[in-house]
Amino acid sequence: MGYPEPMLDWFSGYVGYDASGLDLGRFFEIGRGGEVVRERDRWETAVGSYAAGVQVTRASATEQMIQTQRELGFLCSPAVLRISGNPTKFLQGHNAAGPPVAQLGPVLQGLVRAFGEGLRPLDADSPVLPSLQRSRVDVTTAVDLGDHRAVHEWIQLAAATTRSRHGRAMDSEGTVYWGKRSTRWTMKAYCKHCELQRHPPEDVSLLPDLLEWSRTHLRIELTLRGPELKHRGTLDESVIWEFFAKLEMNDMKTRLYAPDSLRWNVRLVLESWYGGGDPKSTLPRRTLYKWRKEILEATGVDILLPRTQQSREAQPTLLGMDELRAREVKDVPGRIQRSLFGAGT
Repeated sequence: MGYPEPMLDWFSGYVGYDASGLDLGRFFEIGRGGEVVRERDRWETAVGSYAAGVQVTRASATEQMIQTQRELGFLCSPAVLRISGNPTKFLQGHNAAGPPVAQLGPVLQGLVRAFGEGLRPLDADSPVLPSLQRSRVDVTTAVDLGDHRAVHEWIQLAAATTRSRHGRAMDSEGTVYWGKRSTRWTMKAYCKHCELQRHPPEDVSLLPDLLEWSRTHLRIELTLRGPELKHRGTLDESVIWEFFAKLEMNDMKTRLYAPDSLRWNVRLVLESWYGGGDPKSTLPRRTLYKWRKEILEATGVDILLPRTQQSREAQPTLLGMDELRAREVKDVPGRIQRSLFGAGT
């Protein structure tokens, strides 16, 4: 059995370990007369066993953290860590799967213990969990749609037919966004298989298994920021679906789809193909294969094949939350689980 989804994918905030001994650079602001007007600690990069790093600096404990220390006995020093980055990638080298968001405290404990000399706090080995104040947490889940083309199809439909209270969905390079400019929460969905191809893990030996496993996975990612996190306790597996339920999803049939990210001449070829045209008869071979690749990456459509071979007998409707939840990936294959932080503990 692997980790249940959703998983932790980013953390920014304050962590209550004793940061008084951190070896940090300093920024100085010099006045016109040469005097030091202001100074502060620099952000430094902590790098673990993998190339992925997280940003670390020092800050003063907040009132919220001090209160948590009093009430629950968590660690909280006057000078605490301030961290920003992806703990999952830092600890295991990839984020195709990983620890659930409900384990935020233990994951950050493992993260800090893995810091190298100069950035490791004095009490990193304490068994007591640190007090936290979150300013950003990313949570992600995978949904198995059973077919790679169905993933791109869902993204296209969602971009065309859904909206949040912030307005209609936004589509950019094969990713659909809701609330992209919101200061409280943002959600997006994309093809994890394609994302792994663009950004492979540092340990490339894992890539074939990760690509094979994720080929049919729609990735849904929720970003929660400070104003939304302020009055929330421990996040759990329901949080993504709580916010997904806020989306307005119209039961509309698919439409011809040519994303704005494609150049105008490539869009014309795709629109011609939708109308029954044959790009093989009109484009030079080199141009044909170059544009085919661009279209395939952006839409999942292969213009070398007739449209009839890529359409189902009935046009699809957008899968809603209940069906997506039923298809949510819950287990990780053993060959991948061996690479997960804390697997089996």
